[in-house]
Amino acid sequence: MDPASLVSESLVVDVHVHGRHLVPAPLWAAYRRAVGASMPPDLPLDVLAEAGVDAVVAKAVGDRIVTRFHPTTRWRAVRRQLDSLRHQSAAAGADIVLDTGDLARARARGRPAVFLGVEGADILAGRLARLEALHQAGVRVLGLVHYADNSLGSVCLPWQDWLPVPVPARRHRPGLTAFGGQVIDRCAELSILVDLAHADRPTCLAACQRSRRPLVSSHTGARALQDFRRYLSDEEALAVAATGGLVGLWPFRFGEDGMADVADFSRHAAYLAELIGPEHLCIGTDMNGVTGLMDGYAGEHQFAVLAGALLRAGFSERDAAGALGGNALRVMEVVGLSRPANGAG
Repeated sequence: MDPASLVSESLVVDVHVHGRHLVPAPLWAAYRRAVGASMPPDLPLDVLAEAGVDAVVAKAVGDRIVTRFHPTTRWRAVRRQLDSLRHQSAAAGADIVLDTGDLARARARGRPAVFLGVEGADILAGRLARLEALHQAGVRVLGLVHYADNSLGSVCLPWQDWLPVPVPARRHRPGLTAFGGQVIDRCAELSILVDLAHADRPTCLAACQRSRRPLVSSHTGARALQDFRRYLSDEEALAVAATGGLVGLWPFRFGEDGMADVADFSRHAAYLAELIGPEHLCIGTDMNGVTGLMDGYAGEHQFAVLAGALLRAGFSERDAAGALGGNALRVMEVVGLSRPANGAG
Protein backbone atom coordinates (compact mmCIF):
# COMPACT_ATOMS: atom_id res chain seq x y z
CA MET A 1 0.00 0.00 0.00
CA ASP A 2 1.31 3.47 -0.81
CA PRO A 3 1.69 5.97 2.07
CA ALA A 4 -1.20 8.21 1.00
CA SER A 5 -3.56 5.24 0.88
CA LEU A 6 -2.32 4.04 4.24
CA VAL A 7 -3.14 7.43 5.76
CA SER A 8 -6.58 7.58 4.13
CA GLU A 9 -7.49 4.05 5.26
CA SER A 10 -6.09 4.29 8.81
CA LEU A 11 -7.15 6.13 11.92
CA VAL A 12 -4.56 8.92 12.18
CA VAL A 13 -3.88 10.59 15.52
CA ASP A 14 -1.24 13.25 16.14
CA VAL A 15 -0.69 13.10 19.88
CA HIS A 16 0.95 16.52 20.24
CA VAL A 17 0.14 19.77 18.41
CA HIS A 18 -0.52 23.39 19.25
CA GLY A 19 -2.88 25.97 17.87
CA ARG A 20 -1.63 29.17 16.32
CA HIS A 21 0.05 31.89 18.42
CA LEU A 22 1.07 30.32 21.74
CA VAL A 23 1.64 33.87 23.01
CA PRO A 24 0.05 37.17 21.93
CA ALA A 25 0.60 37.83 18.22
CA PRO A 26 3.20 40.67 18.46
CA LEU A 27 5.37 38.63 20.82
CA TRP A 28 4.98 35.53 18.67
CA ALA A 29 6.12 37.50 15.62
CA ALA A 30 9.18 38.69 17.53
CA TYR A 31 9.96 35.14 18.60
CA ARG A 32 9.70 33.94 15.00
CA ARG A 33 12.14 36.66 13.92
CA ALA A 34 14.56 35.64 16.66
CA VAL A 35 14.47 31.97 15.66
CA GLY A 36 14.97 32.71 11.97
CA ALA A 37 14.12 31.01 8.72
CA SER A 38 14.14 27.48 10.10
CA MET A 39 10.84 27.99 11.91
CA PRO A 40 7.95 26.61 9.84
CA PRO A 41 4.85 28.75 9.26
CA ASP A 42 1.96 28.53 11.67
CA LEU A 43 -0.76 26.24 10.37
CA PRO A 44 -4.48 26.55 11.06
CA LEU A 45 -6.35 23.48 12.24
CA ASP A 46 -8.01 23.46 8.81
CA VAL A 47 -4.95 21.55 7.60
CA LEU A 48 -6.01 18.43 9.51
CA ALA A 49 -8.75 17.40 7.10
CA GLU A 50 -6.47 18.01 4.11
CA ALA A 51 -3.72 15.93 5.73
CA GLY A 52 -5.99 13.00 6.56
CA VAL A 53 -5.41 13.49 10.30
CA ASP A 54 -8.49 12.25 12.16
CA ALA A 55 -7.60 13.48 15.64
CA VAL A 56 -5.04 15.58 17.47
CA VAL A 57 -4.17 16.42 21.04
CA ALA A 58 -3.97 20.22 20.94
CA LYS A 59 -2.22 21.68 23.95
CA ALA A 60 -2.23 24.95 25.76
CA VAL A 61 1.05 25.75 27.51
CA GLY A 62 1.04 26.25 31.25
CA ASP A 63 4.71 26.63 32.18
CA ARG A 64 6.18 29.70 33.84
CA ILE A 65 8.10 30.70 30.71
CA VAL A 66 5.32 30.89 28.13
CA THR A 67 2.57 32.13 30.45
CA ARG A 68 4.61 35.11 31.60
CA PHE A 69 4.12 36.59 28.13
CA HIS A 70 0.35 36.66 28.59
CA PRO A 71 -0.95 39.85 30.26
CA THR A 72 -2.82 37.97 32.97
CA THR A 73 -2.32 35.28 35.59
CA ARG A 74 -0.87 31.91 34.64
CA TRP A 75 -4.19 30.18 35.34
CA ARG A 76 -6.18 32.61 33.21
CA ALA A 77 -3.57 32.43 30.46
CA VAL A 78 -4.16 28.70 30.13
CA ARG A 79 -7.94 29.07 30.23
CA ARG A 80 -7.68 31.66 27.46
CA GLN A 81 -5.48 29.36 25.40
CA LEU A 82 -8.05 26.59 25.78
CA ASP A 83 -10.79 28.99 24.67
CA SER A 84 -8.66 29.92 21.67
CA LEU A 85 -8.27 26.24 20.76
CA ARG A 86 -12.04 25.84 20.90
CA HIS A 87 -12.51 28.81 18.58
CA GLN A 88 -9.80 27.60 16.19
CA SER A 89 -11.38 24.14 16.12
CA ALA A 90 -14.84 25.53 15.35
CA ALA A 91 -13.41 27.70 12.58
CA ALA A 92 -11.73 24.63 11.08
CA GLY A 93 -14.87 22.49 11.20
CA ALA A 94 -13.31 20.26 13.88
CA ASP A 95 -15.03 18.87 16.95
CA ILE A 96 -13.71 19.21 20.50
CA VAL A 97 -13.99 15.67 21.88
CA LEU A 98 -13.88 14.17 25.36
CA ASP A 99 -13.52 10.46 24.65
CA THR A 100 -13.02 7.89 21.92
CA GLY A 101 -16.75 7.64 21.33
CA ASP A 102 -16.79 11.33 20.42
CA LEU A 103 -13.79 10.69 18.17
CA ALA A 104 -15.63 7.92 16.33
CA ARG A 105 -18.69 10.13 15.86
CA ALA A 106 -16.58 13.01 14.55
CA ARG A 107 -14.81 10.68 12.13
CA ALA A 108 -18.13 9.31 10.88
CA ARG A 109 -19.16 12.89 10.09
CA GLY A 110 -15.87 13.55 8.31
CA ARG A 111 -14.77 16.10 10.93
CA PRO A 112 -11.37 16.14 12.65
CA ALA A 113 -11.44 15.52 16.40
CA VAL A 114 -9.53 17.69 18.87
CA PHE A 115 -8.65 16.50 22.37
CA LEU A 116 -7.61 19.38 24.63
CA GLY A 117 -4.38 19.14 26.60
CA VAL A 118 -2.02 21.23 28.70
CA GLU A 119 1.77 21.11 28.39
CA GLY A 120 3.45 22.11 31.63
CA ALA A 121 1.38 21.60 34.79
CA ASP A 122 2.95 24.57 36.60
CA ILE A 123 -0.55 26.08 36.76
CA LEU A 124 -1.65 23.49 39.32
CA ALA A 125 0.57 25.24 41.87
CA GLY A 126 0.14 22.51 44.46
CA ARG A 127 -3.66 22.44 44.18
CA LEU A 128 -5.27 19.17 43.04
CA ALA A 129 -8.62 20.95 42.74
CA ARG A 130 -7.23 22.77 39.73
CA LEU A 131 -6.70 19.42 38.01
CA GLU A 132 -10.40 18.70 38.43
CA ALA A 133 -11.22 22.15 37.05
CA LEU A 134 -9.09 21.42 33.98
CA HIS A 135 -10.91 18.12 33.53
CA GLN A 136 -14.25 19.90 33.71
CA ALA A 137 -12.94 22.31 31.08
CA GLY A 138 -12.36 19.37 28.72
CA VAL A 139 -8.65 18.71 29.26
CA ARG A 140 -7.84 15.04 28.68
CA VAL A 141 -4.01 15.07 28.39
CA LEU A 142 -1.59 16.66 30.86
CA GLY A 143 2.14 17.19 30.37
CA LEU A 144 3.80 17.24 33.79
CA VAL A 145 6.64 19.60 32.87
CA HIS A 146 7.77 21.77 29.99
CA TYR A 147 10.64 24.28 30.00
CA ALA A 148 11.27 24.74 33.72
CA ASP A 149 11.30 22.59 36.83
CA ASN A 150 8.01 22.87 38.70
CA SER A 151 6.21 21.49 41.74
CA LEU A 152 5.67 18.14 39.98
CA GLY A 153 9.06 17.29 38.51
CA SER A 154 12.19 18.39 36.68
CA VAL A 155 13.00 18.90 33.03
CA CYS A 156 15.64 17.44 30.73
CA LEU A 157 16.29 20.64 28.77
CA PRO A 158 15.52 23.91 30.59
CA TRP A 159 14.72 27.03 28.63
CA GLN A 160 17.93 28.85 29.61
CA ASP A 161 19.83 26.32 27.51
CA TRP A 162 17.97 27.60 24.43
CA LEU A 163 17.71 31.36 24.90
CA PRO A 164 19.30 33.73 27.44
CA VAL A 165 16.12 34.62 29.32
CA PRO A 166 15.62 34.71 33.10
CA VAL A 167 13.97 31.55 34.36
CA PRO A 168 13.32 30.07 37.79
CA ALA A 169 16.32 28.35 39.33
CA ARG A 170 16.58 24.60 38.93
CA ARG A 171 15.50 22.43 41.83
CA HIS A 172 18.26 20.97 43.99
CA ARG A 173 16.66 17.52 43.92
CA PRO A 174 15.59 16.42 40.44
CA GLY A 175 12.80 13.95 39.92
CA LEU A 176 9.12 13.43 40.60
CA THR A 177 7.89 15.24 43.70
CA ALA A 178 5.33 14.00 46.21
CA PHE A 179 2.80 16.36 44.63
CA GLY A 180 3.72 15.06 41.18
CA GLY A 181 2.89 11.56 42.38
CA GLN A 182 -0.47 12.77 43.70
CA VAL A 183 -1.21 14.34 40.32
CA ILE A 184 -0.44 11.07 38.52
CA ASP A 185 -2.80 9.23 40.90
CA ARG A 186 -5.59 11.76 40.41
CA CYS A 187 -5.13 11.74 36.64
CA ALA A 188 -5.74 7.98 36.74
CA GLU A 189 -8.99 8.58 38.64
CA LEU A 190 -10.10 11.29 36.21
CA SER A 191 -8.99 9.37 33.09
CA ILE A 192 -6.49 12.05 32.09
CA LEU A 193 -3.57 10.76 30.03
CA VAL A 194 -0.20 11.83 31.49
CA ASP A 195 2.49 13.02 29.07
CA LEU A 196 6.16 12.75 30.11
CA ALA A 197 7.65 14.75 27.24
CA HIS A 198 10.32 17.18 28.52
CA ALA A 199 10.78 15.24 31.78
CA ASP A 200 14.31 14.34 32.81
CA ARG A 201 15.37 10.78 33.52
CA PRO A 202 14.61 10.78 37.30
CA THR A 203 11.14 12.24 36.72
CA CYS A 204 10.36 9.91 33.82
CA LEU A 205 11.42 6.74 35.61
CA ALA A 206 9.70 7.64 38.88
CA ALA A 207 6.49 8.55 37.05
CA CYS A 208 6.51 5.22 35.21
CA GLN A 209 7.03 3.36 38.47
CA ARG A 210 4.22 5.32 40.15
CA SER A 211 1.57 5.14 37.44
CA ARG A 212 -1.20 2.55 37.35
CA ARG A 213 -2.16 3.58 33.82
CA PRO A 214 -0.30 3.90 30.50
CA LEU A 215 1.84 7.02 30.06
CA VAL A 216 3.09 8.68 26.90
CA SER A 217 6.16 10.64 25.95
CA SER A 218 4.47 12.42 23.09
CA HIS A 219 7.32 13.87 21.02
CA THR A 220 10.84 12.50 21.26
CA GLY A 221 13.31 10.05 19.71
CA ALA A 222 15.98 7.49 20.57
CA ARG A 223 18.92 8.89 22.53
CA ALA A 224 20.95 5.84 21.49
CA LEU A 225 20.98 7.32 17.97
CA GLN A 226 21.68 10.94 18.97
CA ASP A 227 22.77 12.30 22.35
CA PHE A 228 20.03 14.92 22.44
CA ARG A 229 18.65 15.54 25.92
CA ARG A 230 15.06 15.70 24.68
CA TYR A 231 15.34 12.09 23.50
CA LEU A 232 14.71 9.03 25.66
CA SER A 233 17.38 6.61 26.76
CA ASP A 234 16.67 2.93 26.26
CA GLU A 235 15.88 2.65 29.97
CA GLU A 236 13.30 5.43 29.78
CA ALA A 237 11.68 4.12 26.58
CA LEU A 238 11.39 0.65 28.11
CA ALA A 239 9.88 2.13 31.29
CA VAL A 240 7.23 4.01 29.30
CA ALA A 241 6.42 0.88 27.31
CA ALA A 242 6.18 -1.15 30.53
CA THR A 243 3.25 1.04 31.60
CA GLY A 244 1.50 0.00 28.39
CA GLY A 245 2.22 3.47 27.04
CA LEU A 246 3.61 5.13 23.95
CA VAL A 247 6.72 6.89 22.67
CA GLY A 248 5.96 9.58 20.10
CA LEU A 249 8.20 10.00 17.04
CA TRP A 250 9.00 13.70 16.54
CA PRO A 251 9.98 15.12 13.10
CA PHE A 252 11.87 18.05 14.68
CA ARG A 253 15.20 19.54 13.58
CA PHE A 254 16.94 22.72 14.74
CA GLY A 255 20.64 23.24 14.21
CA GLU A 256 22.35 19.97 15.04
CA ASP A 257 19.52 18.67 17.23
CA GLY A 258 16.76 16.36 16.13
CA MET A 259 16.16 14.11 13.16
CA ALA A 260 18.08 15.29 10.14
CA ASP A 261 15.72 14.00 7.47
CA VAL A 262 13.06 11.43 6.64
CA ALA A 263 15.63 8.63 6.53
CA ASP A 264 16.71 9.58 10.06
CA PHE A 265 13.06 9.47 11.18
CA SER A 266 12.93 5.93 9.77
CA ARG A 267 16.05 4.98 11.74
CA HIS A 268 14.53 6.20 15.00
CA ALA A 269 11.29 4.37 14.22
CA ALA A 270 13.11 1.13 13.43
CA TYR A 271 15.33 1.35 16.51
CA LEU A 272 12.46 2.01 18.90
CA ALA A 273 10.26 -0.64 17.29
CA GLU A 274 13.00 -3.19 17.86
CA LEU A 275 13.55 -2.00 21.43
CA ILE A 276 9.98 -1.67 22.75
CA GLY A 277 7.76 -3.04 19.98
CA PRO A 278 5.91 -1.13 17.25
CA GLU A 279 2.73 -1.31 19.35
CA HIS A 280 4.31 1.24 21.71
CA LEU A 281 4.93 3.92 19.08
CA CYS A 282 2.89 6.90 17.95
CA ILE A 283 3.55 10.24 16.26
CA GLY A 284 3.67 13.69 17.84
CA THR A 285 4.60 16.37 15.31
CA ASP A 286 4.51 19.40 17.67
CA MET A 287 2.76 21.39 14.92
CA ASN A 288 3.02 25.14 15.60
CA GLY A 289 5.42 24.52 18.46
CA VAL A 290 8.73 23.68 16.80
CA THR A 291 11.63 25.88 15.78
CA GLY A 292 12.42 23.65 12.80
CA LEU A 293 11.49 20.46 10.94
CA MET A 294 13.54 17.65 9.46
CA ASP A 295 14.42 17.80 5.77
CA GLY A 296 11.79 16.25 3.54
CA TYR A 297 8.88 17.08 5.83
CA ALA A 298 7.27 20.51 5.62
CA GLY A 299 4.43 20.16 8.08
CA GLU A 300 1.13 18.48 9.01
CA HIS A 301 -0.18 18.58 5.45
CA GLN A 302 2.56 16.07 4.58
CA PHE A 303 1.57 13.43 7.13
CA ALA A 304 1.83 10.81 4.38
CA VAL A 305 5.61 11.45 4.39
CA LEU A 306 5.70 10.10 7.94
CA ALA A 307 3.64 7.07 6.94
CA GLY A 308 6.11 6.40 4.14
CA ALA A 309 9.00 6.65 6.59
CA LEU A 310 7.41 3.97 8.76
CA LEU A 311 7.02 1.65 5.78
CA ARG A 312 10.64 2.25 4.75
CA ALA A 313 11.67 1.44 8.33
CA GLY A 314 10.32 -2.05 7.76
CA PHE A 315 6.95 -1.66 9.48
CA SER A 316 4.16 -3.88 8.21
CA GLU A 317 1.05 -2.02 7.09
CA ARG A 318 -0.65 -3.15 10.30
CA ASP A 319 2.19 -1.89 12.52
CA ALA A 320 2.42 1.36 10.57
CA ALA A 321 -1.33 1.90 10.98
CA GLY A 322 -0.87 1.33 14.71
CA ALA A 323 1.82 3.98 14.97
CA LEU A 324 -0.26 6.38 12.87
CA GLY A 325 -3.16 6.21 15.30
CA GLY A 326 -4.35 2.77 16.31
CA ASN A 327 -1.94 2.58 19.23
CA ALA A 328 -3.04 5.98 20.51
CA LEU A 329 -6.68 4.89 20.37
CA ARG A 330 -5.87 1.75 22.37
CA VAL A 331 -4.04 3.70 25.06
CA MET A 332 -6.83 6.26 25.33
CA GLU A 333 -9.30 3.46 25.88
CA VAL A 334 -7.12 1.80 28.53
CA VAL A 335 -6.71 5.14 30.32
CA GLY A 336 -10.49 5.41 30.43
CA LEU A 337 -11.27 7.84 27.64
CA SER A 338 -13.87 5.43 26.25
CA ARG A 339 -16.21 6.11 29.18
CA PRO A 340 -17.11 8.86 31.64
CA ALA A 341 -14.26 9.41 34.10
CA ASN A 342 -14.63 8.65 37.80
CA GLY A 343 -15.06 11.88 39.70
CA ALA A 344 -15.98 13.82 36.54
CA GLY A 345 -17.80 17.04 37.12
